[in-house]
Amino acid sequence: MARPDPAAAAARLLADLDPLPYPERMRQLARVGQARRGEVREWLPALEGGAAAPGSGRRWGRARRERDSTGQFVPGRAHERGVAVLLAAVTGDTAWIAARLADPDAFVRGHALRAADAVGVPDAAFEAALADAPQAVRRALLRALAAGRRTALADRLVDGIRRDWGDAEAARLLPGCSDDVVARLLPEVLYAVRALTALAKRHHGVLLDVVTRELAAAPDALRDACWERCGAALAAGAEHDPLRALDLLERYAPTRFPSQLLPRVGVFAAVAPDRVLRLLAGEWGAALRRSGRLTRSVLRRLARHGGPGLTAYARSVADDSAALTLLLAAHPPAARPALYAAAVEGRGPGAATVDSGLWDVLPRRAAADEARRVAARARAEGAYWTTVLAAESHLPCAEVRERLVAATRRPVADDRAEAWPFLVRNAARSRDAAEVSLVVRDMAERLANEQDPVRSEALYALSTVRPALFDPGAAEQLDRIAADAVAARDCSYDTRDALSSLALAVLREHAGNPRTELVGWGLRTLTLLTGSTGRADFGRLDRALRRGQEHAVYEALRPWIEAGAEKADYGLAFALARAVGRRARGMAALQDLLWRAILCGDNPTAATAIGLWLDAAPTSAERDDRVARVLAREPSAAALDPVRTVLTHRRTDLLDPLLGTRPPYGRFLTPGSAWTLPAAPGVVRRWTARQQEAWVRQLGAAVADEKLPLAERAAALARGAAVPGAGADLVRHWSAAADVRLGEAGLAALARTDRPGDAVTALLAHAGDERARVAVYAAGRASRYAAPSLLAGPLREVLTGPGAKVTSRKEAARLAAARLPAATAAGLLREAYRAPGAHPDVRAACVASCGGLLGEAPVGELLADAARGDLPSRLAVLRMPPLDVAPAHRERYARLVCDVGAAGDAEAAVLAFGVLPRWAPWSAGAAEVLGAACADLARGRAVWQAAADGLVTAAVTAVRGDEALCGALASLAAVPGEAGLGARRRVEHVVARLVVRQGGGGAVGGPARG
Repeated sequence: MARPDPAAAAARLLADLDPLPYPERMRQLARVGQARRGEVREWLPALEGGAAAPGSGRRWGRARRERDSTGQFVPGRAHERGVAVLLAAVTGDTAWIAARLADPDAFVRGHALRAADAVGVPDAAFEAALADAPQAVRRALLRALAAGRRTALADRLVDGIRRDWGDAEAARLLPGCSDDVVARLLPEVLYAVRALTALAKRHHGVLLDVVTRELAAAPDALRDACWERCGAALAAGAEHDPLRALDLLERYAPTRFPSQLLPRVGVFAAVAPDRVLRLLAGEWGAALRRSGRLTRSVLRRLARHGGPGLTAYARSVADDSAALTLLLAAHPPAARPALYAAAVEGRGPGAATVDSGLWDVLPRRAAADEARRVAARARAEGAYWTTVLAAESHLPCAEVRERLVAATRRPVADDRAEAWPFLVRNAARSRDAAEVSLVVRDMAERLANEQDPVRSEALYALSTVRPALFDPGAAEQLDRIAADAVAARDCSYDTRDALSSLALAVLREHAGNPRTELVGWGLRTLTLLTGSTGRADFGRLDRALRRGQEHAVYEALRPWIEAGAEKADYGLAFALARAVGRRARGMAALQDLLWRAILCGDNPTAATAIGLWLDAAPTSAERDDRVARVLAREPSAAALDPVRTVLTHRRTDLLDPLLGTRPPYGRFLTPGSAWTLPAAPGVVRRWTARQQEAWVRQLGAAVADEKLPLAERAAALARGAAVPGAGADLVRHWSAAADVRLGEAGLAALARTDRPGDAVTALLAHAGDERARVAVYAAGRASRYAAPSLLAGPLREVLTGPGAKVTSRKEAARLAAARLPAATAAGLLREAYRAPGAHPDVRAACVASCGGLLGEAPVGELLADAARGDLPSRLAVLRMPPLDVAPAHRERYARLVCDVGAAGDAEAAVLAFGVLPRWAPWSAGAAEVLGAACADLARGRAVWQAAADGLVTAAVTAVRGDEALCGALASLAAVPGEAGLGARRRVEHVVARLVVRQGGGGAVGGPARG
């Protein structure tokens, strides 16, 4: 029996897939591919739109094949090509996958790259795909090569990538190269490596070898600059070899602890706690403590280690209460008094200072002893009564309660407001529920007649008590406190806020308690404050309750939940559903209540209930079914975010009613309002081609609706760009609109279609008109997807042709440097720089774009001209940061900076002398240039001051910089006569800068290091 026509079989497959939801569609594709492997491979050319030879999948910049969307099956359409690549991946069609590694369709390309290793795509296919690939495609291929462990191929390609595309692109490939190649190239391209984590994962030994050589070769004067360059690389290597990183840190110690290593403090503490303790007790200790990296887990590791280093660190932070408190808290309570005693040993009695935070981490007996000492000293020194009382509040309740109660009865209200918190916190520190109940009883009896400032302070202190210390028997007194406070005529926001915080804390703590008195008090208080239980917040009960205890919580709350539901108040049920999180999936009664809220609640209540009910679904399939149930009862629920997310991502079979001309009006969508289906760009490829084109028609109608605000029409146009094929047609049509807002929205959206590279020429055609402000920058994004061979011509036309705006030419210069091969870009930039009548700003943009092209001869000529050229070009030379330049070119570039400074122009010289110290490590003559300018009496004030400031810095960072400084001072000191007065002012300026630098810790000659 003859096999059916492949095109007809492919059409039947798509027809069978069309009514299925997305997950089932993918499963069906996999089943068909596995069951009919031989036949499926014959369908691929039909889906693609013809028998395509390997490599013909790329059509960079060419016109898209005409589409006829009247039928269900359109060969070559984006949807059909997407199905083809999925089938090819399932059937393991190596040739098909290999031919689409650089496909212009990101969906096809992404699946091909993900399947490449699994189906055994040969190395030659990657090499062919890299030829003339756009920047975005090239980087995706390099990532795949680096991750796919094709070491031999990466070794073979890396030098060519570096030659054509620069050090940054070659660095992307280094994680996939062999150790020998990495060892050869890394010293030269380390400055350009951005994926240090990936590189260290495979080559941390080589990475640390390079860092070691860099640090060892740097003289002491340049050590800090070297750490600035190598800190990130060392941090990446420290994740895998922390001991070696610590060795380097100790052997070649910088002036300040490298900020890049701060996230690795925990790693260091895990493998070498004694060495970390030495660092903390040394000169870097304060900076490390301020960094926030000494977390509780790190301090616990150090505490477990113990030893003399821990005591030394404790003594070093004895004056830093916060640091000492954290250190003590990291120890077991029994070990804290001894460590505290060792920390303060030999320091004398000190001032009568109450340190509540520190005392609270000490065991109660040790804290009481310290409190007695401080209270006695404060009393002897005649300290204010609150200082004595604050210390005594740390004593046992039986010892101090009478004095605390007496203070709450003082005649002045302000005194009582200060005393009540001492009484409350004294009871809380006892951790005795009976003592807390006693204080609650006192508050219930006395606060009703108090002024609000006193009441609010007492209630705030009560809200900070551990909720577990409240006894269920205290609920009656708490009710009285809350009722009296709210009923008071002077009740303030602070009082109500303290009551609310207390009620919420009690609810969280006692929600699982079989005794419900306190839970009832919390709910009654919230109702008293807000009129409902909607503000109830139980926190994360799913983290606090034992497995299954959530059912007991629900039973405890059931009377209040059901009472609220009778009044259409589902706030408590919602709060419980949020608090139990995923555990709600096993609570049938709660889920039934949420469904009841959907059916009976008002619109806001129903919308909240729908979201929680969907979150509580046990499985994704159950969530899909629940969405169908919701839509069956109320189609307008599709306007709600939780429902719409499921529809657009999974239940695509239910999308059709939402894509028509009439929106699903109802409870959640006001009749007559304008509405289009919102969808994220990435999910559109989950839909069928019919749905994609229907959505484009819906968006197109919105864009054409003149009754809508322009902002909404422009937003609809931007969303339409995400639809493959039809979206690009819609955007292209409106990009020529007469209305400025819509026309510019269309131009911007051209860069976000499924094939933005096709739009580069059209966008750059606007480089000379009023829409250049949008079109040229959109071209910048689109050019990432355009083949370099097709991009060079349009960029040359903008740069050197007539009619383009200056801003367009400047952007074209940046794009040429970033998107074209190095040799092509260098030649084009030189041509644009030397073009007759070139604008100074365009020349400056050409200079500023040369950072990655310094190895090309045309760029060397361009920069040499710029250093002697007009002011904008010279200023552009000075903007280059040294660490963004390849090490091999830094010395040559430093000479350019010196040349700019040596020129006669004062403005350029001031800026040059300001940046020259940064280049001093790579320039033997930088300090001499600065010294000569400082000693040149013909230079104006601004110039010689900039040179003097730079000279002081270069004295530390430059080789023989101190000699240049001394020479300049000697020359100035030798100036005779009246001119010597001006020279003296310069000497005084230099000396003042030296004093400031010395005071800041940067002494000339560099820091002393062992």
